[in-house]
Amino acid sequence: MAIFYFDVRVSTSMNYDENSFARIKLSFGHILVTILAAMVFVCCVIFTNASAVDSISPVLVESDTGIEQKDENNWIHVNHDIYGTRNSNQTVITKDNVGMLQVKWTLFNDFEIQEPPIIIGHKGYVQDYVGNIIAFDTLSGKVIWKIRAGNGPTMGLVFNHGVIFSSTASNSSIVAINATNGEIKWVSKVLGDPLLGYSVDSAPIVWKDYVIAGSGGSGLPPGLGIVKGNVTAINRTNGEIIWNLDTTTGAWVKLGKTPPNGGATAWSGGSLDPETGKIYVPLGSASPNFNASTRQTPNYYSNHMMAINVTNGKILWATPFIAHGTVLDVSVPDTHDWDASWGSSISRVILDNNTQEKLVVGHDKMGNVIAMNAVTGKEIWWKSLGKRYNTDSIPSSDGSGMIWAYGVYSYHAVDSDSLYVAATNRGLNFFTDGISGHKIAAPHTIEQGLRNGTIVALDLATGNIRWQYDTKFPPRVSPLITNSIVFGGYIPFTEKVKSGMILALDKQTGEKLWEFNVNAPIGPVGPSIGDGLLYVPTGKVQGLTTQGQIGGSIVAFGLP
Repeated sequence: MAIFYFDVRVSTSMNYDENSFARIKLSFGHILVTILAAMVFVCCVIFTNASAVDSISPVLVESDTGIEQKDENNWIHVNHDIYGTRNSNQTVITKDNVGMLQVKWTLFNDFEIQEPPIIIGHKGYVQDYVGNIIAFDTLSGKVIWKIRAGNGPTMGLVFNHGVIFSSTASNSSIVAINATNGEIKWVSKVLGDPLLGYSVDSAPIVWKDYVIAGSGGSGLPPGLGIVKGNVTAINRTNGEIIWNLDTTTGAWVKLGKTPPNGGATAWSGGSLDPETGKIYVPLGSASPNFNASTRQTPNYYSNHMMAINVTNGKILWATPFIAHGTVLDVSVPDTHDWDASWGSSISRVILDNNTQEKLVVGHDKMGNVIAMNAVTGKEIWWKSLGKRYNTDSIPSSDGSGMIWAYGVYSYHAVDSDSLYVAATNRGLNFFTDGISGHKIAAPHTIEQGLRNGTIVALDLATGNIRWQYDTKFPPRVSPLITNSIVFGGYIPFTEKVKSGMILALDKQTGEKLWEFNVNAPIGPVGPSIGDGLLYVPTGKVQGLTTQGQIGGSIVAFGLP
């Protein structure tokens, strides 16, 4: 039996007896008492408003984790909370009434939206595919303000003490924005050279006075292939860089390689344990992606899960997913872009031997799910999802032949004893073109060869499958848990049309409880939930956008 570790409930309140002030007699002594009491009252109000509404504190801030009682109906991180659980403690939508969900409003946008909005009170915030940040009223979907803070696409926003923190993609920076009026408070220095293909794609992680940014950048192909990954800590108050950690090291990235090797970028974000101050970040594949001839020595730290000390940027451990001697042994370094990707989560379980361990869970695009000891990085269990075909074949000028695997292309969700993962079946043929290469998708698939897949519930302590819900189309939608429900989705497609189905499953059995066609492909970063509504981000809405625009929406579902 597993026990969910982060079941914290914190509630703070300030009560003022206004009648007590009226009862004080206006003697000289009482006047002094009244003045002093009033000063204390005003100071308390000023402090409360300053820390909770729209200021950046000049001192170290105790950041919300996202699971406090006051955040019960909020969604403040891209994956709900700082632990990456995608597990909401809202109580409005339940297994008993989920079948009654209906569209309450739709926010139409000129550009695709692939990430869930964050929700604070009656306000929502979301970033679209080109970098616009939109604030809206959750009761009506009406836009409150909209700014262009950078470029896109990115993976999501973070809210912390009245401030929205945003990545800017190819602008290669982090931006802090006043959540009340949309004013930009600061923009960090450029964290990498965008002319080389560097970008900042992942949602920031915010804790105390640290804002953590992860690198992105296309490998070769299709990019230049010379971006080397990094993780950077920025000062929450002023945007100045505190530390920077390079995530590539060793002979394989020494000068003189043609083209220069690179990769191991932190493009999908991670999670943070506020109890220990450790960040857990998955790193992408090495570049050139499909040809390992210039990187035969160990490709540190591509395809690793990395633990980092948030205060000084030091590596605490790094566990490889696809390398010699690991749970997935390979004869040559990765040549299929099997990124260790799409975030991480932190939780605590009691294992079968009655020992209690804190787990970090990650996965990759080959469909390997690995639970690691949060202190040491040692593997506790691993599971390969779905069927595989021809995955050992190496790319060549004539191709590798069609390779199929159930990869993970979205975030997972976790509760007290289970892990919920969407695995998508993908078929690709990999070719080398000299040192570079290209890939060709299998027939009757969509983007990157996606075809069909499954939504799986795994035992958090053992990795054993509890149930799985197979889909005839790609389930590339990050699951969400609330109460006894798992929300997921899939993307039905034809040669010309891609739609999106949002569905609710019983988290104990996998039985379908509800389903709805949103008439647009659902964003892979998945839905969010808050203020009594379920918010589904989408791509192009069919028949509603003008020629030349991508188009997208937020569809809000609520109870009658």
